[in-house]
Amino acid sequence: MAPKVPVTVAQSTADAVGGNLGALIVRAAQGTNQTCPWELVTVSATTSEARAAAAWVVADAIMAGRTGLDTDSYRLWRQATLSGTPLSGTDRSIVHGYAYPVFDAAGREQKPGRKYHGLEGYVSEWLWYLTLKEAPLETGESVEFLSSPGPTSTDSGGDGIVIHRFQNSSTSLIFRLWEMKKFTSETSGDVGPTIRKAVKQLHDNGAIYLAAFSWADKHLAADTRVFVSTLPRQWAKAEATSNAGVSVTVDSAPPKAFHTAHNHLPTHKHAGALCGRIVAIDNFESFAKDVREYVWTAL
Repeated sequence: MAPKVPVTVAQSTADAVGGNLGALIVRAAQGTNQTCPWELVTVSATTSEARAAAAWVVADAIMAGRTGLDTDSYRLWRQATLSGTPLSGTDRSIVHGYAYPVFDAAGREQKPGRKYHGLEGYVSEWLWYLTLKEAPLETGESVEFLSSPGPTSTDSGGDGIVIHRFQNSSTSLIFRLWEMKKFTSETSGDVGPTIRKAVKQLHDNGAIYLAAFSWADKHLAADTRVFVSTLPRQWAKAEATSNAGVSVTVDSAPPKAFHTAHNHLPTHKHAGALCGRIVAIDNFESFAKDVREYVWTAL
């Protein structure tokens, strides 16, 4: 099924604002008087073109991330998508291999009474990644490391981690372990239980999640490699360098959120230990499908 807004229109609209998601969202600090403050990130839906542009930015970033070092395949996918000429033969086979794990199942007919939710979860993770990647930083603050989403939304372990470096500070490096969820119109009730579940997952499994991140990547600075090697220990001891975050993608922003989240992470009591993020997109399920259609246009 073709997207409602042609991909060329979505791409040109995105290019007109620099090709970044930052120009298509509105950020607002919320709950600043709470133990767990949170940020509301609203994806622009003022026009169908702006919404489509946001979906295109996400789709393009996903395929750039999934193809990785295989830049030829990314180039083939992008050219075929924007020209409206599907790939064939070997080229299609290779590019299809990158898109298949998430996007094939999302486009197939589901059995009666069953629904594939992996697409929405995966798009939620990329929205977290892109909005965090483009988030404004404090003076003297830089991002030392930001994990990109994994191959699927069903991978076990922590959903994401970011390491910040601070200049002229007693604590030069800190990290935040993130858990991502989605809460759509199909989910009844309040977003609160979804948030509490995510925080409890971090409380119960944080050290396990972090063990998977405890590598010493050769591309990191020497002191960062040492820092990363002690992530589970920092978490287990609830040190001030270890922090948690929960990001939830929703159809509409709640009037309040995260006001009791800190009760479910009782080990971490230092300032800034927990923060939240709500990413609001009207009819998120439809938005995720648009992302899928833009990815699949070349296939």
